[in-house]
Amino acid sequence: MALSHRRWGRAHPILYREFEESNDLVDRKSVRFGMRAAVACFFLFGCFDLWLFPDVGLYGVLTRIAVGLLFLAIVEWQVSHECSMRVINATCALSLAVAALCWLLVVSHTRYQTNFATFMIFGTVFVLSSSLFFRIRFSVGASSSTLITLMFAYAAVDANVDIRFKVILVVFFFSFLGLALYLSWQLAAERYVTFLNATRAQLNEMADREKGLQLARIANTDHLTGLKNRRAAVEEYDAFRERWLRDGKAIGVLLIDVDHFKAYNDHYGHQSGDRCLIDVGHALQAAASNAGGILGRYGGEEFLAFTHVADPDALYRFAESLRKAVEALALPHSQRRDSSSVVTVSIGASITRSDANSHLDRMCSEADNALYTAKANGRNGTHVFDAQASLTDNEDRNLAVILEQAVERDHLSLVYQPIVDVERGGVHALETLMRLRGPDGVAISPAIFIPVAERTGAIIQLGRWAIRTACSEILAAGVAKKVSVNVSPVQLREASFALFVAGVLSEMKLAPSALALEITEGFDISSDSKVLQTVSALQKIGIEIWLDDFGTGYAGLSWLQAVEFTLVKIDQRFLHNCETEEGAKFLQDILQLVRNRGLSVVLEGVETSEQMDFLKKAHVPLAQGFYLGRPAPVATAREAAAAARSTKVG
Repeated sequence: MALSHRRWGRAHPILYREFEESNDLVDRKSVRFGMRAAVACFFLFGCFDLWLFPDVGLYGVLTRIAVGLLFLAIVEWQVSHECSMRVINATCALSLAVAALCWLLVVSHTRYQTNFATFMIFGTVFVLSSSLFFRIRFSVGASSSTLITLMFAYAAVDANVDIRFKVILVVFFFSFLGLALYLSWQLAAERYVTFLNATRAQLNEMADREKGLQLARIANTDHLTGLKNRRAAVEEYDAFRERWLRDGKAIGVLLIDVDHFKAYNDHYGHQSGDRCLIDVGHALQAAASNAGGILGRYGGEEFLAFTHVADPDALYRFAESLRKAVEALALPHSQRRDSSSVVTVSIGASITRSDANSHLDRMCSEADNALYTAKANGRNGTHVFDAQASLTDNEDRNLAVILEQAVERDHLSLVYQPIVDVERGGVHALETLMRLRGPDGVAISPAIFIPVAERTGAIIQLGRWAIRTACSEILAAGVAKKVSVNVSPVQLREASFALFVAGVLSEMKLAPSALALEITEGFDISSDSKVLQTVSALQKIGIEIWLDDFGTGYAGLSWLQAVEFTLVKIDQRFLHNCETEEGAKFLQDILQLVRNRGLSVVLEGVETSEQMDFLKKAHVPLAQGFYLGRPAPVATAREAAAAARSTKVG
């Protein structure tokens, strides 16, 4: 309440003392200038002394010079010797009164009394000077101004002029004093209010800064374990990566998974499961710190760790130190289906290489492959990713051959899933999804063949085929006004990709805005200059760029800054979690974040009428999910479009 100043109220003593102290430095600098300006003004008015009072004018000028130089020297000495501002301000106030008195004593004896009485009106300059040239405390300035007014009023009464002239002068002096005192008080009050506002703003800024630090800690900390969360770990990894690029010291990345954690959670309960994750996290943190590493919670029962290592052997030793630290906890786990009876972890590891992408998404992908091998080998072990052996597996080799021949041998097909306008109910766009069948006719999951296609480079040919086919089957045929196609960063790194897409649109005479390209958040492209250049080129053509599965990767927020997306597709898990009040609020926060960026929104995973009702209440413009339409061949899409047109006609 002390900062809530009422203009007519008494100032808070402590705050006012702070106000005076804060003004000391400013006043100390300005008082010299003020005194010099006041003395110069005092000297200049001496010209009127010589003109109006020929008999005593010279004495008046000499008096002005003597008094002015005396007090100027005193103030200069006080400032240079760092006297208190109270003393300096008192000296300034005294100088005004003394200067006025000395001048009156000399000039009042002139024979030219009418000139003297008339010129006395400029005595108001002395009254104003405490506010005009100085920042004197109001009480001191008021005392000085009142004393000066009394002196000039007495001189007016004593002057040898008509009584009416005397009355007018006296009334003028006291009226002017009242106005001057009000002005001086107003300025002092305004300075104090300005100080209060500045202090309040400073306190608010400090509070906001502290709040920001708290929010940053919350945003970077896993709420359960107290470790770094995925976002914070990504930022730390970027610093490690810069050091690797600069100094060449390799980075080892570990993905750590708690073995049989679901069985532990189901048997011992969620609270014990949480306690287990906390204990495991702290043990891993201690072991990682001993090796100069960073540890964070990756999600669920998985942890992420990385450090600088000399070679794969050093990486293996680092991973084993973490694995053994957890094993040493000896946390009971009676529900395991193997020979162990304590909580253990399996670890997959990868090391940066000069011939491969060192971004964290690629490193985690390799570590994840190694983790799968560690689990397949019986768990409670470590496996380091071997780039040379990554495709020696027969299945991967066979799949690579199938992908190479997929377009030529007609193993590929496309299905389309509608994106629906929530308010109007019509189809806004169709999303293109790729399907692959092996030579035996058995369907191969996109989760299996897409990663292999990206590793082998086959995705470039497959992606081009998908874009051309979707444009032909949907846009050129008039099935829908807009179609979206998923693209991989591998495609976007290709220098000629934008030119190819522009060529397809030109060949089929299609509007660029009818095509949207979806980029999945699981890949971090925000620092990939080639990808960003391609995206920029596509946007200049007029093609829409959509962000797919927002909230599932690590780079969503940085992407929203790096790329001007037209639309954001929010991952289905956020909708499925909105059955709880906390989940619904979290989804609303995500929606608000995207809307604040001026982007359109698609919410994925709509599977029930209740979820659709939620979308309507939340004013979500677009939606996608099995409740609205499953992925279907182009023939089904044509029939649906024809039915919609006939309904409109009817």
